[in-house]
Amino acid sequence: MYVTYETNQYYINKDTFTVERHTEPPKLFPSIIPKSKDPFMPTKLVRVSDMKVVKGSTVKDEGYCALSYSWSWSGENNIVQGGKSVRVDNGEHQIIFPPKNVDTPPNSEDHDDQEDISSSGEIKYVMFEGIIQQMCKDFNINYIWFDQMCINQEDKEEKHREIKQMHRVYGNAYCTIVHVPELETEMWSHNMGTYRAIRTIGLSYSDWMQRMWTLEEAMISKQLLFVGKDTYMLGPVAVEWASLGALADKPSRWNAATVLYFAHSRDCTNAHDRVFALANLYPHLMDRIDVNYKQDLDGLLLTFYGMMAQEDLSILCFGEDGEHYKDIEENIFGQQEKEDSTISIRKYDLPSWTGINGQHELFGGGTSTGLWKTTFKNYSIDGRFMKIHCTPIWSMDNPRSTINIDPFTPIDPHDMPYLPEEKNDSYNSLGINVQFPGCHKPQMILARFHRPNSEHQESNRTLITKLLALLSLFMPIDKEKLFWIENRSELFANGTLTRFFLSLTEPVDYSAKYAILYGIPFKDDKNSKERMYPVVRQEGDYYKAIGHCLISNIENFFSDYIPSPEQTFIIH
Repeated sequence: MYVTYETNQYYINKDTFTVERHTEPPKLFPSIIPKSKDPFMPTKLVRVSDMKVVKGSTVKDEGYCALSYSWSWSGENNIVQGGKSVRVDNGEHQIIFPPKNVDTPPNSEDHDDQEDISSSGEIKYVMFEGIIQQMCKDFNINYIWFDQMCINQEDKEEKHREIKQMHRVYGNAYCTIVHVPELETEMWSHNMGTYRAIRTIGLSYSDWMQRMWTLEEAMISKQLLFVGKDTYMLGPVAVEWASLGALADKPSRWNAATVLYFAHSRDCTNAHDRVFALANLYPHLMDRIDVNYKQDLDGLLLTFYGMMAQEDLSILCFGEDGEHYKDIEENIFGQQEKEDSTISIRKYDLPSWTGINGQHELFGGGTSTGLWKTTFKNYSIDGRFMKIHCTPIWSMDNPRSTINIDPFTPIDPHDMPYLPEEKNDSYNSLGINVQFPGCHKPQMILARFHRPNSEHQESNRTLITKLLALLSLFMPIDKEKLFWIENRSELFANGTLTRFFLSLTEPVDYSAKYAILYGIPFKDDKNSKERMYPVVRQEGDYYKAIGHCLISNIENFFSDYIPSPEQTFIIH
């Protein structure tokens, strides 16, 4: 694919919250970029003035920037004999310069009904390197690390050596330029008039967001500058406007769950790069990995996931597919052919504890933006098996409910408590009193919001039924114990109302045996009121990891609970 880049860039004015356009190149960076405190310099850099490759060691007095982009936008990818993909660039990339002698600013009201001014500017056709050169000149970058020019792709030894130090290349760059051609502005109209806005969905569902290497590059970089067709956004702006906090917010914070939330939906041209890219996020693990594209892929994947799990048990913090994964599976953005729309990691045969059947938790989930962490250490990894010794909460042998617990059939309105007419037009919170096995005092659990007169009331009732069906695995559910909550915030504040939420990767099987791994509490480091526990299902002598259970008001809920004896769980 070929790129169009407009030098007259738009940006978001954070003081006025409007989209404005530069009349001159933005020149965001100082004329001499400061060097990193780390003495490291890449083996090679590209000198922007003439796009010549120079030794990094010869750049003595200034630092550099790095480039992050999708190769699919650097020309045409042709498959040649032997199945090898090579880039063909016919110089059809376009640079659009601003028109001369323009009196009317593009953002003025007089211009709203006119043709976009960029269409009358000078167009220059260039190779992809020409786009990068122009972009760097516009933002005041003298040296840039650009993989297609800084790594000899035909030299295997050089390529393997450079892959080993990708974390240093991006970690020591002054800034990483994220080139996303899908990011652009568009005109919007409503009853208040016409205005220009940035189409941030182009960034959220871009090719860049689908590639494995770009994930590692974004997380390791000190700061990001997103540059699109006609607009740019610095990292802090992207965090606010494009919901890219986990990638663009700096300094980066992540755990295994955060990394795999993004990684499992991304792909790469060479499947081995799935490991090599992620391993760069953990340099001490990268040192233990052989960069060899001929080694057995399944063995490499299993080895890396085992090292990651031993490093960070938040790999178990996953549940059912959320909206992000569902959008990919349903291909609602039409980015690729339907038959190719899938969560890419599911092509591989990996153990259930890697979370391949679900969606990992981005940050803390629930009501916070923290990271899930646990101090639990009594586990080990042996090939495909994770061995855990901890206290469980077992499902009941005979799930009991006085309600139809078929998750696919909405709860009968007659099974819900009466709601006065004057309250039918507002959202209401449905609660249920339960007697949790092992506890002496009854508990109040939030069932869900419900709006009886809404056009979505059947959907709301289906969600309520699904939750009650899951709860019935671990506690008796009695329709006589349902009630409408008048003061939800107050009950949460004083610790008498609990959120007990199960998120599983597969439908409930009431004949199976389930366990909440109560001995492995994950605490959100920004919200001490919630705990997350892994959930497993028994399969013969082994167990399958199938999701998690999120519980708020944990101290009160389990204040009189008597834990079961510790047991050993071998999860495959």
